[in-house]
Amino acid sequence: MKKSTIFIFISLLFSSICFAEGQLNLKGNVGGYDIEMIIDSSDYNTGDFTGKYRYLSQKNYLNIEGTNYGNVLYIVEFYNEKQTGTFILDVSSEGIAGWWTNDEKAFKVELFVGEGDESLLDRKSDEDFSEECNGDISGTYEVNYYYINDYFATEDSPYYELGYNGGTSSFELLDDDTLKFSIDLVCGPTFHLASAEGVAVKDGDVYKYSEVLWDEEGDACEITFKFSEKGVYATSNGNFACGFGARAYMDHNLIKVKEFESDE
Repeated sequence: MKKSTIFIFISLLFSSICFAEGQLNLKGNVGGYDIEMIIDSSDYNTGDFTGKYRYLSQKNYLNIEGTNYGNVLYIVEFYNEKQTGTFILDVSSEGIAGWWTNDEKAFKVELFVGEGDESLLDRKSDEDFSEECNGDISGTYEVNYYYINDYFATEDSPYYELGYNGGTSSFELLDDDTLKFSIDLVCGPTFHLASAEGVAVKDGDVYKYSEVLWDEEGDACEITFKFSEKGVYATSNGNFACGFGARAYMDHNLIKVKEFESDE
């Protein structure tokens, strides 16, 4: 009996260690119903992960595919390869919370980390990419902020989606006084676009781009880029003057995430 007891104990201990090293278990509830979610693989560079989850009242698991956007988890669930719902979850020091939603309804979600490998929810950040870059101005710069967008949600139509505010810019220093640029920004929560490209000219400690648009007002668009160590502050004098339209603007700090690559 003693040998059998010891063997069972060692077997359970070994199983627990294997689970902890290769999986992460999350526990919580969806709309008040208890669930468990298991993450079993992830990609540190992209934030993508896979796994499964089930309601504790059910035996069968649903497959999940998700992406960790740093402060938000976006997870799609599948049953027999058919998408049946989506999780959009805020990640904070207080826990993981948000919504489960489909085309018809939405339920509140609360999760907490159980046992296992918490590194499966790690991902490479913009700051990590920036550390690999040199201090030259030329390169690709980004700012990325994700959130749960409830702008279009109402009591009758609880519509929640993955929100985004940020964008990307590329710079090529032509000489000491001129800078070729292209910049595209998304302004949440309505997702209006602010885009521009051209050649900016150095003016003191900044680079400025100016263009007179042929509209009724004849306003001049002015975009300013102020660089710091592996960073740039991009701002414009107005949305309509630069042809961005309503709710779109440039007032962003971006960080360098990639070295310049010539198209030639």
